[in-house]
Amino acid sequence: MRAARFVTLCFIYSGLIFLAQYVTIYGVSFELAGLAQLGVGLSILAAGFLRLKRPEEEAQNPAEYGLFAYGMAALSLFITVIFLGQLLLL
Repeated sequence: MRAARFVTLCFIYSGLIFLAQYVTIYGVSFELAGLAQLGVGLSILAAGFLRLKRPEEEAQNPAEYGLFAYGMAALSLFITVIFLGQLLLL
C-alpha cells in the first residue's frame, strides 16, 4: 500500500473513531465538550474524504513511509485505546 493511501485511511479511521466516541459518550447533547468532539471528528473525516477524492492535489502527500505516516498510525492507535478504555468505564 502506498504511504499516501495509508495516511488517507488513517484520517478516515480517526474521524470515524471520534464520531463513534461522541455518539457513545455524549449521545445527542449540546455540551461544549461534545460539540468540540463532534467538530474534530467531522473535520478529520472531511479531510480524509478530500484526500481520498483528490490525492494528487494534496501538498503533503508522503511518497514513502516516514514520520507523518507513522505519526498518523500512532494517533489512530492512541485514540482507539482511549475509546476502548472509555467504553470499559461506562
